[in-house]
Amino acid sequence: MNIKNTSFINSKTLNILFLFFPVTFLMGNAALNINILLICITGIIVFKKKIFSFKNEKFSTVIFIFFILILFSTLIDISKDPKNDHFFKSISYFRYFLFFLVSGYLVRSGKFKTKYFLVSCSVCLLFLSLNAIFQFLNGSGIFDLIGTRDEYDVGMRDEYDAFKVAGGYIQKFFVFALILIPVIWKKLDKQKFLISTVLPIIFFSGILFSDARMSLMMFCVSILLMIILIKELRLSLAIASLFCVLIFTISIKTKDDLRESYVSFYHNAHTIITQTAKHVPKKYPELEEEREKKEFLFRNKYLTEYIKNKKPEWKSELMGFGSGHFSIYLTAIDVWIDNPIIGNGIKSFRTKCLTKLHLPNRSCSSHPHNYYLELLNDTGLLGTLLFVCAIFYLITNKFFNFKDYEKNEKLLFISLLIIIIAEFFPLKSSGSFFSTINSSFTFLILGMLNGLKKIKE
Repeated sequence: MNIKNTSFINSKTLNILFLFFPVTFLMGNAALNINILLICITGIIVFKKKIFSFKNEKFSTVIFIFFILILFSTLIDISKDPKNDHFFKSISYFRYFLFFLVSGYLVRSGKFKTKYFLVSCSVCLLFLSLNAIFQFLNGSGIFDLIGTRDEYDVGMRDEYDAFKVAGGYIQKFFVFALILIPVIWKKLDKQKFLISTVLPIIFFSGILFSDARMSLMMFCVSILLMIILIKELRLSLAIASLFCVLIFTISIKTKDDLRESYVSFYHNAHTIITQTAKHVPKKYPELEEEREKKEFLFRNKYLTEYIKNKKPEWKSELMGFGSGHFSIYLTAIDVWIDNPIIGNGIKSFRTKCLTKLHLPNRSCSSHPHNYYLELLNDTGLLGTLLFVCAIFYLITNKFFNFKDYEKNEKLLFISLLIIIIAEFFPLKSSGSFFSTINSSFTFLILGMLNGLKKIKE
């Protein structure tokens, strides 16, 4: 392609693609991957070599090392296990690093149309929330299947899964919608105050009725942080929170299935940590001789059955926790201990977990259902500390320069900070960190936050 003939490809084109990011995020992996690819190509055409000049940027350099480490740990595991076919995945995963660079440079250059992006998020959130509420009350929504699951879940989605994914989407993006109000309006009159009060109630109801229980908890944490950090929304969010408590109380008292779901969530949450700590140190030398036999059986028969039914057929003294996270967490810790420094490579848990099925209370899954456990499994202690410390450095570095930001910059920084806290909350169960959905969202947020330091609008 002749770049001289692509004058129509400019920062406006790039902003349009970012404008569609929340939409393609809603549509699923295929649409989102296409959008990210177009953003990366357009970013290279518009900014050329500038996006790669990050030698003086410590955070970008560390993130690049993190991606290199993912490739390195995968290659190490391939040398040990010829059946490992994740080399291409570790290479293709670099698209998120390029996406991170383009996002950061667009924001840093001052050409990122923040308001339009926030409006796009708000429209998608309103549509999804109202659809979830209508679907819960009516029994069927305007669109029953919204959202997507990654990897093993593809091809076996059902309405309930998509319903929960809708709640996760709302929780990820709702902060952007709420800060749109003080970004657009300098002063809040009665009408605007009403909007800033009603919106969080709609979003809360959408998550509640989608039965995305962990997303609802993270929503509450995010709202609390917004009340503390954003004075423009403090009163309206406090009033909205009271209505949310009222809606939650009435809903769980009148809807038996919803009440049972949250009672189960409470019992699982308050026992899973103590039970995990209790069972991790246990050794079972007498069961080692069964290891190869069960691993062989699982590889040849039960793995296929697991992929089909989304649950392992082989269980050894599995304790009865409704979510199943207890046994997965135990297995993830065991797998990480086998290779604690550099991990086993990208998306390795689904096969490495097979070596632990001879032990009691262990089971397999496509991923460990916790960001930190997955990072430990795939990149080891080295990659996990590198990534987490880099984020901590970025946040503190921005926070020390907080007074130099203009109003909109401050609001954007606070919103990104709150989103990162909710996204990387240590006790949160989650989807796979390396999935298209979570990786694209994570590196978009980190790119935007990294680009804030030189904004001058």
